[in-house]
Amino acid sequence: MTCMTFENLPVNIKELPLTDRRLAADVIDLIISGEARADGCLGIMVCDEHDRGVLPIVLSDVPHDGDIEAVATLFDLVLPLVVERGGSLLVGRGRPRGGVLNDVDRAWHQQAIDSCAAHDVPLLGFYLATRDGVFPLPEPLAAAS
Repeated sequence: MTCMTFENLPVNIKELPLTDRRLAADVIDLIISGEARADGCLGIMVCDEHDRGVLPIVLSDVPHDGDIEAVATLFDLVLPLVVERGGSLLVGRGRPRGGVLNDVDRAWHQQAIDSCAAHDVPLLGFYLATRDGVFPLPEPLAAAS
């Protein structure tokens, strides 16, 4: 697996919207470190009104079978600030290994979809980040159609 590092970021990264799934996956790969994946985490890239990443937030030491209520609470804290700026979110879940989705991955993904929809904030993507790679979860049905 090739990991993006600060040395190989696109020169114009601050100008690029994170709507490109490959770039979004690379950003998740960058903000969710190997250590954070091993410990379990939730990574959020807060984006501006042009879908450009402006603020990474990584909540570390989240149990691998993490409480969905804690995830919902984090979104409830962050999303009103994103609404004020007219921005969007890119989200990643870090866990130690594997590339096959489990029920917790699906629940966190659904919580991201529901929370963003409730606040009318675009969700640019949700990714699973493990030592085995970064894997996109399906887009919400409304976005995919």
